[in-house]
Amino acid sequence: FIGRDAVREGFQLAWQTCPDAQWLDAVHMVSGDRGFSESTFCGTRASDGMRIEARMVDIFTFRNGRIAVKNAFRKDRPPFKP
Repeated sequence: FIGRDAVREGFQLAWQTCPDAQWLDAVHMVSGDRGFSESTFCGTRASDGMRIEARMVDIFTFRNGRIAVKNAFRKDRPPFKP
């Protein structure tokens, strides 16, 4: 997503897809112009009621106090019925 409006739409899509979306166990670190966030995304899909979980790492490059580059890596666990 590029720009404030696109990021906002991306988060809205997350809550449309999983109304109970949560990012848990977050750890954030910054060193100079680099940083990372690590978390576990979990939620229940509105479409079929299946529970999903994914371990996530986002790696950031900062420029002029803003995010210039964000790379996201996910390890999805198999969906399950709660």
